[in-house]
Amino acid sequence: MSALTPSALRQPLLALGSRFYARIEPTPLTNPQLVACDADTAALIGLDPDNCGGDDWLDLFSGRRLPDGCCPLALDYAGHQFGRFNPFLGDGRVLVLGGLDTAHGWLELSLKGAGRTPYAREADGRAGLTECLHELAMSQRLARLGIPTARGLCVIAGDEQVYRQGFERAAILVRLAPSHLRFGSFEHCYFKRDVDGLRVLADYLIAHHYRRRIPADGHAHAALFRAMVEDTADLIARWQAAGFVHGMMNTDNQSAVGITLDLGAAAFVPDAADAATRDAFVASPLDEKGRYAFGEQPTLGLWNCNVLARALSPIITAAELRAALQTYEPRYLGQFEAWRAA
Repeated sequence: MSALTPSALRQPLLALGSRFYARIEPTPLTNPQLVACDADTAALIGLDPDNCGGDDWLDLFSGRRLPDGCCPLALDYAGHQFGRFNPFLGDGRVLVLGGLDTAHGWLELSLKGAGRTPYAREADGRAGLTECLHELAMSQRLARLGIPTARGLCVIAGDEQVYRQGFERAAILVRLAPSHLRFGSFEHCYFKRDVDGLRVLADYLIAHHYRRRIPADGHAHAALFRAMVEDTADLIARWQAAGFVHGMMNTDNQSAVGITLDLGAAAFVPDAADAATRDAFVASPLDEKGRYAFGEQPTLGLWNCNVLARALSPIITAAELRAALQTYEPRYLGQFEAWRAA
């Protein structure tokens, strides 16, 4: 396991404190098999894709055996789902194993479908093979388009069966991302009136992801929020230019570092669609009213930023929040025109 030695795989999320996560071991798949591996993503961590199905890697990716010192975490968060606040979310089937310093920056490794966590509620904690392969394909296409995204590394399937509109093999999607934190992580603190927690999260993001964009003088938390608004506008501009539909733009799916998260419902607008059909295109069958239709995504991005602003209001002044939110529209429009012309 060349890259993932015990000394290489680190878990800085532990520094946040136990109120932000649950420590839990994965539930391994039975008789795991490598189904698919993305060579470009494997290269990000120096992994030969031909080795993805090797015993050591298969043990890791299936949850069967972890490196010494590995500390899997299920993250706790809240979020607005279809416009309604739900304080009881969190990673019901995802475990962040830790991260690696790579030539491409910090990358966290996670397992989606690795079994039930304390946040699973009534769910089974598993993922179906069809969903995992879909998310892998979506992440590959986004990466080729230059759109920031969590990267699907590989899909591992086991003997277990799950029911997803019919029975199919249970699977684990192995993902890489610079961070798995999201807008809902801040909403979780706001709901609990945990002002110190808001500061802890904000300082963590600054230290690990936004340090270069925070001026030495001035209000660091306000500068962080402005950077998050800008990154969200940039991301959605790229989505719109490429015809990408996320499908489920709940705030718990909105990345805190401006990447595309949670692609299970994602799709691209059909090439033959006219303008009206494009705008009305909905990727998820759950979106019966078209809240997250393709043409609504730019507005929803701003809506989500407003939700984040409210969550951060105990540590950032109203004037600073408004000033940052006012950058969204011109930033989005400028980036959209640039990417459409590219």
